[in-house]
Amino acid sequence: MGAVGFSAILWLYSKVFKQDGSEFNRLDGMLRFKRRFRRLFVAPFDEFDPVLQLLPSGYGSHDYALWLHHRYTDNKVCLATRVHSLGLDKVNALAFWDCLQRYMDVTQPLPDLPVLEPSRPLDPVTAEHDRHTGRDPHYWRQRTYQGWPAKERKELDRRLHEYPWQQQPCIVRARIDPGLSIEAYYRRQEAKGIFATPRADDFNDEH
Repeated sequence: MGAVGFSAILWLYSKVFKQDGSEFNRLDGMLRFKRRFRRLFVAPFDEFDPVLQLLPSGYGSHDYALWLHHRYTDNKVCLATRVHSLGLDKVNALAFWDCLQRYMDVTQPLPDLPVLEPSRPLDPVTAEHDRHTGRDPHYWRQRTYQGWPAKERKELDRRLHEYPWQQQPCIVRARIDPGLSIEAYYRRQEAKGIFATPRADDFNDEH
């Protein structure tokens, strides 16, 4: 009875609540997210700057949430509960941001995550990478949950804490031309066929 009731709730949820169009689109490089009472905000992923928000708990500890702030407008989106779970410590939050950047970079293979494994053969760069490295196409699906906490998770935690985070030069900053106004930047984007929610006409030679 309980299983039937849960299935009915899921069916009802699927009928009432529809996907709102929010997405990280690897194919066109755009981030789309829904804003309350407004249409989707759409802009290239590399126009967003990451901000880590420290969230104090009631027990003397704290977690982190990742926000993405659009560089040229006041739009922002919190990824906590949308894309990543609550309760991330700093190194896992930084690792999540690194993973998200690699997901959106079509010159790199998809991050090696269980949720993305079925999609790996469909991405040309990833498929070529897996063919070259001999990766087992069912690597994650053949893993046992019991073995993960005992060994693999401890090793992953060790590597995350030893990695020199935030010591590499910012690749986004290198792409920003300080002499280019926001209006001129968007006109250049539109000339390439890249259309975002902000348009060149929304700005007046602002820097």
